[in-house]
Amino acid sequence: MSHVLPLKAVVFDLFKTLGEFSHTVTDEDVSELLLSRGYPVYPQAWRHAFNYTVFIDYPKYGYESHEALLVKTFQHLEVFPDESTIHEVAALFRDSPFVLYVEAFEAVRRVKDLGLKTAIATSTPKPFFIKGLGQLGILIDFICTGYEAGCEKSNPQMYKVILDRLGLEPFEALVLGDDPVLDVVNSKMLGMKAIHIVQEGVPMDQADGVARNVLEAVKLIESWV
Repeated sequence: MSHVLPLKAVVFDLFKTLGEFSHTVTDEDVSELLLSRGYPVYPQAWRHAFNYTVFIDYPKYGYESHEALLVKTFQHLEVFPDESTIHEVAALFRDSPFVLYVEAFEAVRRVKDLGLKTAIATSTPKPFFIKGLGQLGILIDFICTGYEAGCEKSNPQMYKVILDRLGLEPFEALVLGDDPVLDVVNSKMLGMKAIHIVQEGVPMDQADGVARNVLEAVKLIESWV
């Protein structure tokens, strides 16, 4: 592809594109804490209940805090920890904040310098990453999580919501992301453009471009527009 005209917006994936969490809170970490407090929650059960809350419940209810999301997770498990324990579990996640990659701010700023609109598309609930965006958040016109979209990211409806909010046709927007299906295939199905960010593995044939990181992807966009 030689040009992406008329490009009017760039949609950024969040996790592994703009940044990542400082460390992974494992199912075993949560289970160990809960078991030590006398609550019989084991890793596999925790994983499935937590994922159900993130991908099914959050798009409906949009929990505004770690604690609110965790309370719903415990309801699925039919386990009802005291308030202190809920705060301790929440602290596990707060102690693993979302951290931007060093090149992320410059990449988004350069997109804005091109006069383009910006959005983030992610299934990650806002309480888990919003503080980590810092000043970069000011440069984003629309942050679309499962709650804003009414669905998780594997549903192309998320991109439709972004296009509608920004007032764009699919061919006017480009998605940057590392996931070959969520970021490339799903956006291309709607007629959007996509750049596949690949550090390892095989780039998607459907992608309009390939880059090693988000800044390299933006430089590619600059060469097109």
